[in-house]
Order: sequence, then structure tokens, then C-alpha cells
Amino acid sequence: MARPSYIFNSSIKKVALKAIAFLALSWIISSSFYYGLNYMYMKSYGGNSGAQINHIIRTKYDAYIFGASRASHHYDPSIIEDKLGLSCFNAGDDGKNATYQLGILQMLLKKHTPKLIVYEIGDLTPSLDGGTVDLYPYYYRNEDIKNILETRDKWAVVKFVFPLYAYNRKFLTISKGFFKSSQPYETGFRPLVGEMHQGEIIRISESLRQSSSIQDVDPYAVASLRSFVHECRERGIDLIFSYSPSYVPSEPTGMDVVRLIAMDSDIPLVLNGENNQFNLNPKLFKDAGHLNANGARLFTQLFVDSLAVIHERAR
Repeated sequence: MARPSYIFNSSIKKVALKAIAFLALSWIISSSFYYGLNYMYMKSYGGNSGAQINHIIRTKYDAYIFGASRASHHYDPSIIEDKLGLSCFNAGDDGKNATYQLGILQMLLKKHTPKLIVYEIGDLTPSLDGGTVDLYPYYYRNEDIKNILETRDKWAVVKFVFPLYAYNRKFLTISKGFFKSSQPYETGFRPLVGEMHQGEIIRISESLRQSSSIQDVDPYAVASLRSFVHECRERGIDLIFSYSPSYVPSEPTGMDVVRLIAMDSDIPLVLNGENNQFNLNPKLFKDAGHLNANGARLFTQLFVDSLAVIHERAR
């Protein structure tokens, strides 16, 4: 009667051993691919494969622009340099949320403390959550990034057991960035060429007659923004919140929270979302959310003039 039980237990052991062997082999393969991709990624300085982050955290500028696409396309560092006499780099990147901004800042501060940071405020909603994936390659290299990702995703510890997860879906872009490097943006500024299409102008005019939906504020985004402010204050960095022009007069989602944080920490707030010089002027925009090159340079000039006024008041 004991024989069937023995056979059953033996089968379980075989299955368990095969599962363990499969997981071990998967980990070895994952690790092998990881080290190759990691080498290429960390050596990348051209294109979009690691170049932006690697450049930010390995160089030293007096001032940085932080934010998502509105930061990268709206602020011309050369104008800031000429007006303020500060070397400046635009660290903005498309689709990046407040958690990403915090991670980049913490990696930057490991080796360098800038004098000034301009933070282009974006929507404090979960809509930009995907941008956090660009922090994954630094999970094993930086304790701050590890803490950020594990706080935001309760399954991060399990996911990163297999090292290749750090480069999830990035094999082709990393290989292209390593073997066929394009020139990196010299100042980080990515001007958009052209004006708004007439069809988009008509569509926006029609949508203005309709009520827009209100998105919820993401608590992780708010916590990340507060941590960003704390890091700057601890290091004595001058921090300025800014919201650049949009085609339709607007404020970002969560602006009431931003105002509260700015007031509590005495952070200057420069708002141009309802600037009549830009609103509903299609010649200055590439699309509804982004200035074109001419609009960006005009805005940067006005923004720098605002900075001069802020510094004068602070004296």
C-alpha cells in the first residue's frame, strides 16, 4: 500500500527539481544577456539609449532644467547661459513623471550639486507612470533608485530577481544606440520645427466647447515632488517651479498641491499657462501642448527675465 505514495512523492521531487533547474537556467541566461546589455547601455552617449541619463549624472552644470516633454522642448539653455552666466543643461525628457525626476536628481547629487534647478511642473497623475521604466537599468547600481522602484511597485523585488528585467523591451534600442550612435543633443534642448496644422486648430476650437474630464492626483507623484523639494533644500539648491505656455490656457492637474508645496518651502512659482502672448497663437506652437522652436526661444527669453526679477526681490 505504501508503494503508490512513494511513487507520488518521487514524481513531486522530479517536478520540483526540474522547476528549480529551469529557474536556475533562466537566471543564468538572463544574467548573461543583462551584462552585455548593461555594458552597451552604460557606454551609450548618442541617440536615446542611455545617453540622456548618462550625460546628466556624469557631467557638472551650474543649472538644470527638469521635467517631461514640455521641459525638453520649451527651454533653450543657451539663452539661460547668456543671461545668467550659468552653464545649463536641459534634462527634460518626453513622458517622464515626478518619480523619474526624483530618481535623476538623486543620481546627479551623488557627484555634483548644481546652483539652480528649474522644474517644469507636469500633471501629477498616473498618466506618465510608464516613464519610470527608464530608471530600471540603475536598480542594481544605485540604492536610491532601488528604493524608489520598490516603493512604487510592491512586486519590484520579485521582478528584478531576473536581471534582464532591468532592460525589458530595450534590446534593439540599446544595440542601435551602441553600434550606431547618433550625436547627443548638445544642450539637451530639443526644439520642434513647424507650426500647428490647421486641422488641429479646428479640432481644438471645437473641443473648447466641451467639458473636459478631471483626473485624479497620484499620491506617488506628490510624494516624489515633495522629496525632490527636500533634496534641493538639503543641498542649498535654488529651485524654481515653472509652467510654460500651452496653446489653450491651462494649469497642470494638481496645481493646488504644487502651490501648497511652493508656499510651504518658499519656492518661486512662474506660471505662463495663461499667457496671452502665447495662448491661441498657432504660429508659436508645434501642437496643442508644445511650443515650436520660435515659441520656445521667445518663452525662454521671457522666463529668464522673470528669473532676474526673482533674484532682485530675493536680495
